[in-house]
Amino acid sequence: MSLSDTAPQAARLQMALLREKTELERAEIARGLTLFVQKLAFAGMRERFPADSEDEIWLRLAVDRLGPDLVRKAYGRLPGEP
Repeated sequence: MSLSDTAPQAARLQMALLREKTELERAEIARGLTLFVQKLAFAGMRERFPADSEDEIWLRLAVDRLGPDLVRKAYGRLPGEP
C-alpha cells in the first residue's frame, strides 16, 4: 500500500500499528473516519445551502451519493421539491 503523502518509514509503522488492532478496534476506527467524512460533507452542503433544513441537506447528500433516480424512489422527492 502506498501513501503518497507519508514517508515510507511512517507508513510501515502505521500499518504495523493497525495490524496490532483487533477487528473491533479497526471497525471503530473505520466508523470514526466515516462519521468524520459525513460531517465534512454535511458542513460543505450546509455552506452551499444555508437556508435548507437538516432533512433537506441530508436529501441533497443522498442525491450526491445515490443519484436522483434512486433518491426519488426511496424518498419520493428530490431536494427543493415539496
